[in-house]
Amino acid sequence: MRNPYQRKAASSTQKGPVQAIDQYKSFVETIVSQTKLYALYDDGWALCSTPTGQQSLAVWHSKSLAQLLIKDNWSRYTLQEIDLIPFLDEMIPFIAKNNTLLSINLTPEGQNVLVSGHKFLIDMKNYLYQLYTTQPELFRNNINLPLPRKIRINQM
Repeated sequence: MRNPYQRKAASSTQKGPVQAIDQYKSFVETIVSQTKLYALYDDGWALCSTPTGQQSLAVWHSKSLAQLLIKDNWSRYTLQEIDLIPFLDEMIPFIAKNNTLLSINLTPEGQNVLVSGHKFLIDMKNYLYQLYTTQPELFRNNINLPLPRKIRINQM
């Protein structure tokens, strides 16, 4: 008889590369549309590590996902809303300079999408450029939406 409470093996529940790409695209689209994202802060930003031991900054596109991680080691952390422009202008160059990755939408089970700061900035610039060419009125009506030409990739 099969145990109905038995968990599936970790390998069968992990996301495949296609799902990770879709989740990453969704993350970029969401933070651009709301012009903000979320992270945890307590006398410093909440950092986690990759399986290889490299540090990564945990960021989320929604409050509810971030709040799931305020427990155990991060119980003292508070949810911080970060505007998109300061994130792209200040935080991304800093983490790229310090060889830190972004841990996107980290779950309590440890699932996330890891991306370098440089790649993230390039992807953001490309997405904003596509958006600007198809819907330029979005940028005229929203001062919190960064213009793609103002994002500097080569200064990292």
